Amino acid sequence: MAVIPSDQHITYQLQFRKCGKPSCSTCRTGQGHGPYWYAYWRQGSRLRSGYIGKVRPAGCKQTAAEKKRKASTAKTKEHTATTAIPALP
Repeated sequence: MAVIPSDQHITYQLQFRKCGKPSCSTCRTGQGHGPYWYAYWRQGSRLRSGYIGKVRPAGCKQTAAEKKRKASTAKTKEHTATTAIPALP
């Protein structure tokens, strides 16, 4: 596994991965396993990558997909909170 440098610009990305097993229904019917966080950086002219895991790395900003999911959840909660249920007589 690659050691992620702390003195360089690092780009973080969420990715799904396929395991390659023919009997895996997760890979056959969907995007694959994940999402998992990966770090990308330059080492000379080469692009290097390193696996981080399922938890967003410290110092990584929220992704557009996470922002959208959070806004959607907030709208649903707001709608639920503002919808009045009529009282029974």
